[in-house]
Amino acid sequence: MFFPVLASVYSMKKLSPIAYRALFFKHVWRFLGNIASTEEMAGPHAVAVSGGKDSMTLLWFAQALHKQGKIGPVRAIFVHHHTRDGQSRDADLIKKFCREEDIPLKILHAKNLNSVESNFEARARKVRRGLCLAELNKNELLWVGHHLDDSYEWNMLQRHRSNNPKSSIGIPVRNGRITRPFHCVTRKQIRRLQKFEDIPFCEDPTNDDIKYDRNYLRHCVIKPLSKRFPSYLKFYAHNANFEAMMLKVSVLTRSGASKIYVFEQGGLLEGKHFSEIQVQELLHAYSNTDRGEIVGPIQRMLKAIDNGKKGPFHFSGGMEAYFAHNLLMIYHQGLKNYDEGIASVLDQLGEHEILSIPHYKRIELQHAWMNLLQSTDALLNMPGLVIVLENDYVNKSLNTSVFDSRFPRVSEVCQRRGWRFITFTKCLEVWRSKGERLPERLRLLPLCNLSNLFSSQQ
Repeated sequence: MFFPVLASVYSMKKLSPIAYRALFFKHVWRFLGNIASTEEMAGPHAVAVSGGKDSMTLLWFAQALHKQGKIGPVRAIFVHHHTRDGQSRDADLIKKFCREEDIPLKILHAKNLNSVESNFEARARKVRRGLCLAELNKNELLWVGHHLDDSYEWNMLQRHRSNNPKSSIGIPVRNGRITRPFHCVTRKQIRRLQKFEDIPFCEDPTNDDIKYDRNYLRHCVIKPLSKRFPSYLKFYAHNANFEAMMLKVSVLTRSGASKIYVFEQGGLLEGKHFSEIQVQELLHAYSNTDRGEIVGPIQRMLKAIDNGKKGPFHFSGGMEAYFAHNLLMIYHQGLKNYDEGIASVLDQLGEHEILSIPHYKRIELQHAWMNLLQSTDALLNMPGLVIVLENDYVNKSLNTSVFDSRFPRVSEVCQRRGWRFITFTKCLEVWRSKGERLPERLRLLPLCNLSNLFSSQQ
């Protein structure tokens, strides 16, 4: 379960259609990276469409991603319930849209459904799910158009008729081959995109019938509640994230979650995705105070990181965070690292000592990184810089740097001596992805190897 929220519905009203579309795509694409692997994204995708605004926008969105080359081929699946006259009209609209967008369409037919049955919603949902899953091809994902509002409604429903804590969190973001890419956006945000892009749809008249439990909650409970508490979805998403983490059903705890390392001076998160809950836990663990607003600053920091910022980011309680490639450091402001000591040792290295620097295989560098993480003073060496004593081609391939704000004195020495450096995490990742273009061994100097040459900081 994972429910990150896009920007406030109200603040996004100020964006132009072009800016809104770009932000929407960026946010949902990042979310997709949390719930599906690279291999799955490159494979085939089937979108379950009903003809309504949400599913038609999802189909349009999926096809747009395919046209951009970000995902594999897309097709649509429509299930005809044969319970109301309007469904044939829905089918015609979907056929026309798919023909215009060059999207293959499969129409499936449900049998023995009766809309006057007391459990019609549950039965129809089960039938649709079974038909769609049976239709999937090998390695094909099924996209469903549920969004954050749907999950909140489901959460409200389950809390009043189920004692299962997992089901009361909300609708799962990922359930086997079923994925819900719009779980990170709200109904209003989806419908604003639909309006901007003029995506055709059909209204389901049963959506206003409050004899159905979901419709009763939506119109008679949630609608007045949202007027009194306009930020209710934001807080629901945060609490749902927390509950999912605690129950170990979060998407991020199963795949792609960041690893946590704790030290006396602070903590580290290593990975490609940082959970708000993990960041919050580390900040609370080391902070001098329990007061101060924290969720908003964490969300702003994560957004800044997405936009290429490193920090440092400041939090209440005297805390600070700094980001380097796949690594988030959280520590007390003013933490004095090994910058001065390492710079002093580097400045004294002679040419004969430079020539004797050992060569590393990638697996050996990985072991050196793991050994650093297990040391008690690891945080004082972070973000774990490695000097690359190789030719310009290798440095360019690795995209090495000449400055790190956490190590200004080291950066000064390296610039003076013509050396470039990179972090452990970035070096390992780039080396892995460009292995055939890089030597099997590289002459590297992990700066943490120098920190044991002096006993204390001044």
